Amino acid sequence: MPGGQGPLREVVHGDAIAWLAARPGLARTSVIASLPDVSELGVTLDRWREFFVGAARASLLAAADDGVCLFVQTDNKRDGRWVSKAGLVLRVADELAIPLVFHKIVCRRPPGSLIHGRPGYTHLLAFSRVAVDDADHPTPDVLPDLGEMPWSHSIGTRAAEAAVDAVRRLSPTTARIVVPCCGIGTILAVANARGFDVVGIERNRKRAEAAQTFVLASGAERSGDVEGA
Repeated sequence: MPGGQGPLREVVHGDAIAWLAARPGLARTSVIASLPDVSELGVTLDRWREFFVGAARASLLAAADDGVCLFVQTDNKRDGRWVSKAGLVLRVADELAIPLVFHKIVCRRPPGSLIHGRPGYTHLLAFSRVAVDDADHPTPDVLPDLGEMPWSHSIGTRAAEAAVDAVRRLSPTTARIVVPCCGIGTILAVANARGFDVVGIERNRKRAEAAQTFVLASGAERSGDVEGA
């Protein structure tokens, strides 16, 4: 943070896959990833799938063995067919032999809502080579909503809090959280507020600059002026 007070924050303007791939098994580090949709990248579905699988692999490998890698991902529809980002992440983790610790659902809409094009839920998946879910301290499998949305592609503050709290619960050795494709910094702000050092990687310069200082104010402060793609 500015002035050297409190938890540290570093935001890298660059390619998240390259950054992560160069740093496998970061000590005392967990990863929280919310990787972009095909519509955000503006590429073909095949090209996006290649990117997504590579980013998921790099994210899983970057976390320490006793750390956690979490994904906050919403499936989407392309040309009338569903693209399951959760399914792709599970496939990559299985190939790497990194166990699934939990799979939770965050509601995007009230149950029973009739919508078209995007599902009414987001996946929250946690993976670790060492950590296991603690049966003595259960947490909800379904979260009622995403929370506040600081920008159009935000994962929501409630989802961010659930992911960061899961890191604390599952990996007491984690001191730093790395966030590829960090956007304007929702996860960074939540993790800093909970005492973690953070590193965000963002390819969009405007969002990377915003992520350097973004904080969550009490109440519903939004930063919708920062456009995303």
